[in-house]
Amino acid sequence: MALREFALGLEGLENFVQKEPLRKVHACAFGVLALESEPVDPRL
Repeated sequence: MALREFALGLEGLENFVQKEPLRKVHACAFGVLALESEPVDPRL
């Protein structure tokens, strides 16, 4: 899950640097927030 969050963060940064529309940057940021809010099985 951490790797997915990291990849979304990198994608958001790339979109920002390439001056993509902010909705693309925000989509990545909200994706990271959504991944962080998912419950994690404590047995892992």
